[in-house]
Amino acid sequence: MEQAQTEIEQRQDGNWIVYAKLSAVRIGLENKEFVKSGNRIDYRKWITCFVAKTQKACIEWQKNNKTRLDRLSQKYSVNVKQYKESTS
Repeated sequence: MEQAQTEIEQRQDGNWIVYAKLSAVRIGLENKEFVKSGNRIDYRKWITCFVAKTQKACIEWQKNNKTRLDRLSQKYSVNVKQYKESTS
């Protein structure tokens, strides 16, 4: 299983942000059915996942949500040939 790429950065207003590179299909930016039919492919996009006043709070949130971030970062893929055979 591939681990999520994450970064913690400070914004100009002083708040801290957790960024993660997540699957567009798994977070709802891309339609899963289009990927299944072979018309689209899944891609990973940097998304702001959490905002806090301290870096420590961001690190704690990241640690507590590691499993969820790992799952959301996995690219969605299907065997297009098998899918087309099963739907025809």
